[in-house]
Amino acid sequence: MKIVEVINIPWWNAAAQYCITIADALSKRGHSIVVMSEKDTPSYKKALALNMQTDTMLSFKPLHLFADLSYIKNAFRTVYNDVQVVNVHTAHAQTVFAVAKFLFSLRYRLIRTRVDSRKIKHYPFNKVSYRSLNGIIVSNRADREEVLSFTQLPKNRVKIIHAGVDTARFKQINSKTEERLKFHIQSDASVIGNIARRSPVKGHDVFFKAAQLIHNDIKNAVFVTAGVDDTVSLETLRSMAEQAGVLENTVFLDYVDNVEGLISCLDIGIVSSVGSENHSRITLEYMACGVPVVGSNVGDIAELIDDRKTGFVVRPGDFVAMADAVIRLLKDKELREVFGYHARKLTEQKFSINSFAESTELFYMEALGRKK
Repeated sequence: MKIVEVINIPWWNAAAQYCITIADALSKRGHSIVVMSEKDTPSYKKALALNMQTDTMLSFKPLHLFADLSYIKNAFRTVYNDVQVVNVHTAHAQTVFAVAKFLFSLRYRLIRTRVDSRKIKHYPFNKVSYRSLNGIIVSNRADREEVLSFTQLPKNRVKIIHAGVDTARFKQINSKTEERLKFHIQSDASVIGNIARRSPVKGHDVFFKAAQLIHNDIKNAVFVTAGVDDTVSLETLRSMAEQAGVLENTVFLDYVDNVEGLISCLDIGIVSSVGSENHSRITLEYMACGVPVVGSNVGDIAELIDDRKTGFVVRPGDFVAMADAVIRLLKDKELREVFGYHARKLTEQKFSINSFAESTELFYMEALGRKK
């Protein structure tokens, strides 16, 4: 197939990562891929680094709508006239490509991938736009139900496809000691990690409230927090740790290039988010590294974790249940190892990049067989 993946997001987030991952995976399966994005964005740079064809001619600005429509008309009648599938990963791109397809009778099948925690805007044109799509990909059951309720589309037109994790990059290691030395973490500590951007939605306050209870019971517990600045400062995190009485037991890190190395240091991975996580990359990365996960029941987390087999799912904000789950795992090494083993196997069997690509490829082919 010849496929265009469209991503107009100026930062690196779950939707951008989902788009570039599937574009790369499909390219490696022999499909011809073009990534349309704004120039010099993280998506554009990552696509270039992966040697994928890029197109930066669209502005994706409302004021330039007519110019963008004109470019799509001309491009898809000439250089892209053999493109079979266009997958748009944002609402604005959906609007532009849906309008262009209708106005100019373009032949591509239009797919929307929706990895977004925001609710669909209920206005008439949006319903028309959604109903014009040949297929919609979502990342969890709640989003699928929302799309079906809003659009009244046939159920086979809306599919859950969980993103995959690179199981060659994220994998178990035999010894944590060497990796822990790199991050100045004691080799004999019980290490609990929370890797997330510094945003209120990521629930760092929940993490540190749980940390206080864990520390009261597990004296050698070390807590690791890593992630880029957002709207929560490092000083705020330090204040949370101090109030919880775990400041001296916490390692504070910014963005980590070698995130797989950091995950390998952990005994347990935490996802303490109180929202978002429609595509929880970090949950899959923990699991691929054989690290049991204790995660909030938001987004797709409960669909990734096999509760009580690869980790524990707790209610959002329930720091007591989170602490209890961590303490149970830390006190039972055999259970922790069994959970880690099953977590790794689950990613290999169900959440690999290859599984991700196969599911998407099949859905695209199904869309090509649909009349509308």
